[in-house]
Amino acid sequence: MDHLPFHFLSGELAEREALTSWYDYSLVCTSILISIASSYIAFLTVTRIERTNNKNEQRIWRFCSSLFFGIGIWAMHFVGMLAYNVGIPIGYDIPITLLSILPAVFASYIVVSSKRLNKLSLLARSACMGIGIGSMHYVGMSAMRMDAIMAYDGPVFLLSIVVAIALSGVALTVSDKQRKSQKQPIHLNTVVASIIMGLAISCMHYIGMVSMRVFEGKSQHSDFNGASSNDLINIILLVLIASSAILLFLLEVRARLLISSRLNSVLSSVQEGILNFNDKGEITYANGAAERLFAYQPGQLLDKYIYEVLVNERSDKSAVIHTVTRLITESSGESVTERLSGIKYSGAHFPLLSTFSLMSYDNKEIVCTITDLSDLKKQETFTQAVFDNLPLSIVVKNADNLTFSHVNNAAEKTLGRSKHALIGATDFDLFTKTEASRITQSDTNVIDKRAPTIIEEEPVTIEGETRYITTRKVPLFDPSRADEVGYLLWLSEDVTELRNAKKALLKMNERMSMAADAAQIGFWELDTETNELIGDDWMHKLYAVAESDESTRCSFWTSFLHPEDSDRVRASMQAAIENKTPFNAEFRISVPDAKVRYIKADGQIVGNKMFGICLEITARVLAEKEAERLSRTDALTGLANRNALTHYCYNEISRNTRKGTKLTCIYIDLDKFKPINDTYGHQVGDAALKEVAQRLASTVRETDCVARIGGDEFVIILTEMVTEDDVLQTLSRIDHELHSPIVTRGLSFDIGASIGTAQFPEDGKDLDTLLSVADKRMYRNKAIKKCEDKAPLF
Repeated sequence: MDHLPFHFLSGELAEREALTSWYDYSLVCTSILISIASSYIAFLTVTRIERTNNKNEQRIWRFCSSLFFGIGIWAMHFVGMLAYNVGIPIGYDIPITLLSILPAVFASYIVVSSKRLNKLSLLARSACMGIGIGSMHYVGMSAMRMDAIMAYDGPVFLLSIVVAIALSGVALTVSDKQRKSQKQPIHLNTVVASIIMGLAISCMHYIGMVSMRVFEGKSQHSDFNGASSNDLINIILLVLIASSAILLFLLEVRARLLISSRLNSVLSSVQEGILNFNDKGEITYANGAAERLFAYQPGQLLDKYIYEVLVNERSDKSAVIHTVTRLITESSGESVTERLSGIKYSGAHFPLLSTFSLMSYDNKEIVCTITDLSDLKKQETFTQAVFDNLPLSIVVKNADNLTFSHVNNAAEKTLGRSKHALIGATDFDLFTKTEASRITQSDTNVIDKRAPTIIEEEPVTIEGETRYITTRKVPLFDPSRADEVGYLLWLSEDVTELRNAKKALLKMNERMSMAADAAQIGFWELDTETNELIGDDWMHKLYAVAESDESTRCSFWTSFLHPEDSDRVRASMQAAIENKTPFNAEFRISVPDAKVRYIKADGQIVGNKMFGICLEITARVLAEKEAERLSRTDALTGLANRNALTHYCYNEISRNTRKGTKLTCIYIDLDKFKPINDTYGHQVGDAALKEVAQRLASTVRETDCVARIGGDEFVIILTEMVTEDDVLQTLSRIDHELHSPIVTRGLSFDIGASIGTAQFPEDGKDLDTLLSVADKRMYRNKAIKKCEDKAPLF
């Protein structure tokens, strides 16, 4: 143990009192900032590595960033050690100090690895990172030299390694998420990862320093007088400056090599030939395209002079020299373009277009861009074929005299003349004097304004028939005339048939609009993506609202839906939009005048739009409801008729069965109605029946049903009767009302009535059975009353 650079606390050392130590907190803060800054640079470099597809460049960036980050961790460590004071001189072993850089560089390489993380690799890389930082720390600690004994607290020692591994894992995870994220700001996650990684390094260092105890005693080193703190500071600065210089040098060299490589690749891949030459005419560079144009082998053009490969049409070599001399003398920065001839390796000449530019004013380097014109004739032929066969009418006029210079096949057909007749002609040769004057004035305005214009549906007379032509007129500039307008281009289309079709469509739309107005149909259009709904005038009339910005929203229109119909209509429309099916619905709307209107709406999906109509059907619905009411109402008394009674009983019998309640059927037959009807006539009889109907309706609840099923026969259905007393009370009120005198038309009658009852479910489980039982009991009661009336009084 005595030969090791440090001890773990045990035995006698554990019982001894350690020397008092303290820190220079300014250096502590400096060390933490160095750790975080180094981490930030490393993570930014990781992003740079991710963005390049060049594997060699990735290796260079990885090496540089690993070296720089490792030195940053190392520098943080020894700045932190300089912050540590124990009251005795401390020296440092320089070779071990420098050797501790290697574990830091190893740990740094783990951080800048470009592989994405999974659970297994995260654990492995976190462990390697923590162990690398720990190794750097404790190797660096072993470089300390003092006349004392250093020992480490084992648990705290292990804690420092665990903290380094754990925080390294967190930092690597945050960095990996930053690389994967496409939404969050890159710098935010980078700063967070840098802070965590910097704290991992710092925590490991200072927890390790906490685990160290220094005791009085003889040093375990033969010579503890190593390099001083000032020497260590100089070494740290020297290493940082050297590493930064090396890094900058490597990056600069790499950048220059990449630029040079890419430039050569671009120059070699372009289709135009490029030649560089100096003021003596010596060719200093030729790209692959130039070597192919002149049919030279790679490198052979470098032995030539520029005037040996470029001449004018008369084979005069001095033409190039004059051009270059003028370019150098004027030094205006502008290029000079000449049409010259090239001389191939075989001596053959070929036409080309050369553009000379001054590349450097100091050494008079010239760059010449060469375009082969050998295929120009073929290109002109191809262009003419395309020009002639385009479906759009194309005419080119001379700007000076507005004569036709070029005409394609479609223009021949539109103008009704052959090319031979059109070339050299003017508008006055083709159209009437008035039309020609108007067209000429329009052409002149375009030339003067030097800007394109469109003439819509211009009427012209062709072969005695009025045609409508839409023309785009474009001025064409002539470079040889100081960019003056040299030609005028017509792009024309005969829109006569289209114009006629538009007129017919407009008339049809007008007729449809009139028909829609007559039928009071509103048209609407819904954009299913923006939820914008546009309605026509009749839509606003149907909903009784004025047009506004608010009325373009679908929610504005649906806000008028009746509460009982709103959910159903919204769901139906949504289903139609999602399933691309027709939308059909009938619903109520509440218009601003507090009235309810009935609307029928139909729609059809086309793309992302739904087109539809709205038609008011209030009159029809109300008529149907009235017809439905009349079909279930007694015309004389307004009570329910037999049909309504049947429907009511069907529903109530089912409901009372579910709830376990009783239903009572009361059958009523008026005793003295027929004599009144026979004596006083039907009008008095009808008035008496109406009075009876009103009295019966007033004796029962709204949930009960009162019906007239015959001339003087009435039926009352009492629903949900719980006790017998409830029925008896209702029967008592009915008997009282029917035996009270009826006064009508100045006459008073005592009608009276016979009543029979039946109960559901004891007496029957359907209406017919209940009516039969109640009818029999009514007649039995009527017979009993007759017997009582005939019995002697004594």
